[in-house]
Amino acid sequence: MINKHIPFRMCISCKARIEQNNLIRLQCRDRKIIPYSHEGRSFYFCKDCLKNAKKEKLAKALQRYCKKDKNNLIKMVETYKEKIFNG
Repeated sequence: MINKHIPFRMCISCKARIEQNNLIRLQCRDRKIIPYSHEGRSFYFCKDCLKNAKKEKLAKALQRYCKKDKNNLIKMVETYKEKIFNG
């Protein structure tokens, strides 16, 4: 019997520990939120937080990673959320 290791990561918004394949991995590059490009630091959001969380809570969590003002972060998150859930 093979025990396969399942990596868990933490959502930066709700702080829940969830299996890595159930999270959305993003990063800040050039002061923009982009999908993870396999270089540099990244962070994870659970799909529930990205869909249902309050904008202020998302912006506060992102502000620690992106060092950018809240209003622009909220706009970037909304744009990225549309890409993820609407295709």
